[in-house]
Amino acid sequence: MSLSSRRVERGSEYGIIFDFDGTLALMSIDFDKMRQAIDALFVRYGIPHDSLNKEYVLERINEAIERVQRDNPALAKQINQEAFSILEEMELAAASKSHLLPGVYRRLWKLRERGFHLAIATRNCEKALGKIIGKARGFFEVILTRENSQAYKPEKAALKPILRQFSLPNDRVFMIGDHPLDVLTARRIPITPIAVMTGTGKKNDLIRAGAPYIFKHVNQAIDTLFGPRL
Repeated sequence: MSLSSRRVERGSEYGIIFDFDGTLALMSIDFDKMRQAIDALFVRYGIPHDSLNKEYVLERINEAIERVQRDNPALAKQINQEAFSILEEMELAAASKSHLLPGVYRRLWKLRERGFHLAIATRNCEKALGKIIGKARGFFEVILTRENSQAYKPEKAALKPILRQFSLPNDRVFMIGDHPLDVLTARRIPITPIAVMTGTGKKNDLIRAGAPYIFKHVNQAIDTLFGPRL
């Protein structure tokens, strides 16, 4: 399907689910350093990091906690608290130096003016998002952060509360994100994934994940697919 044929029709309702970090804003988080800090925490509690199978940090934490929980629930709770404190500290440090990408606020305002349903689904914490989003929070019908999510991307259930709120056919809902996890989440539902190159996702990885559209910037994606130019 060509971009021109995919452009949305005027007079119809559509929903857009945005990732946050790397899509609407840039937070300079060193994810390798974050994982190393979490792995070091596990080692202190006798959990060899090479014994864990999950690749991404949130899933690694859950895997480690489930392992400890069977024998020592109190220790599992302590490790869980320390792990998420590490994540929050690093995210807040990055958020203090971040902001919405130029042009994003105006486009969000225009999309809402035209009747689009908007939401955010992020694996970041609420405090970090809150430091950055400012008045733009009011544009979104639903904002799912780490704290109020029942599941994390790329699980299909991660977007369920948003889809329930939108109450739209799947072919009228889009997911815009910078990471293969965003693409995989959208495809599992399925809704239309749109990838952008302003975050950590590499083009080849986004292609392998199945992104039908890849743009340099969220503004370009919005202007191209949801135009005319905003």
